[in-house]
Amino acid sequence: MAQEEKQQFEDEINLADYVRVLLKRKRLILGLFFGAAIAAGIWSFSLPKVYKIDTALEVGIAGKIVEDPIQLVGKIEGDVYGIKIREALQIPEVEWPEIKAENPKGTNLVRRSIESSEPEKAKQILEEGNKLILAEHQEITEVRIRLINENIKTTEEKIEIVKSNIEKVKNKKQSSENDIQRVKNKIETLREDIESTRNKIEPLRNDITRIERKIGNAEEEEANLEAKVNALQQQLVYEQTPGTQFALFDAKEKLANKKQEIENLYLSINSLKRTIEDYNLQINSLERSIEDYNSQIGSLERGLEDYNIQINSLENQIGDHQAQINSLRASLEDIRPTQIVKKPTISEQPVGPKKKLNIMIGGVLGLFVGVFWAFGKEWWETADKNKIIK
Repeated sequence: MAQEEKQQFEDEINLADYVRVLLKRKRLILGLFFGAAIAAGIWSFSLPKVYKIDTALEVGIAGKIVEDPIQLVGKIEGDVYGIKIREALQIPEVEWPEIKAENPKGTNLVRRSIESSEPEKAKQILEEGNKLILAEHQEITEVRIRLINENIKTTEEKIEIVKSNIEKVKNKKQSSENDIQRVKNKIETLREDIESTRNKIEPLRNDITRIERKIGNAEEEEANLEAKVNALQQQLVYEQTPGTQFALFDAKEKLANKKQEIENLYLSINSLKRTIEDYNLQINSLERSIEDYNSQIGSLERGLEDYNIQINSLENQIGDHQAQINSLRASLEDIRPTQIVKKPTISEQPVGPKKKLNIMIGGVLGLFVGVFWAFGKEWWETADKNKIIK
């Protein structure tokens, strides 16, 4: 407990010593404070006025953004345009001001600013920079417009080629349709020939039937003649008369003629049957030809299906090309060049020098120096007294 009270007493003595030193040296401290503040004020008022000159660009769109704003900020800060501006305005590099550039987040804006005591010169620098950036972006935009127009022209030429191909396929299709019709006409002709040939067969069959009836009658007559000859031959055994002999001779002659007639009738039947067989062979040949023509029609019809598929595919290509052209034309309509949204403007009020701030900083520095000087002087004097006492 006694130790704590002793420590508290020593702390109070030290604090009282600090206060005593500050009160003792207050003129020195206040003198340095006011002196530094006045000196800072005089220095601030002697400095030329500094104005802020700023401008803003909005980066354009040509199919896509003309240039990344962040990239443009990097070029500005990297003094890419500085050389040309200095040459145009004949500004020495040692007099070149600092140019600040920024891209507000989520925008295509690029802001540039200069703080200078020569606002008109700074304004000219920003104006010249705007001209260079606008010219560069205009060139990029024109190149992109030219490329888009070339793409449109190329795509339109592709459409014309596809249309020509469609026309060629349609001509092939028409040719195939004509071939199908021609083959169908041939088939119809063959069917007419078949019908005509079949119509020829029926009379021949009727002729065969008629001849067969003749053969039947002739064979009956032949049998009668044979019976007559046999009877006469038997009669001749008993009666050898000229009349009987003549009758036998006549009967034999008629029998021979009848046999020849029957043989001729059979030959006629065989000839008619061979003719019928020939007609049947012709019909079979014509029917095979019809089958061949039907196969040919099937092949041609499959070809028509292929042509239809080709035409649909080519028409789809035209649709795709037309959609591409519409997209390119829409991108042309959406082109927005880089433009100045704020011309280089000089601030109405100077932004520097900041007199109040300089005076406050000067005063604070003077106060710190005064306090340290006061304690230093007090320590020095105390040290000298101690030497004298010794």
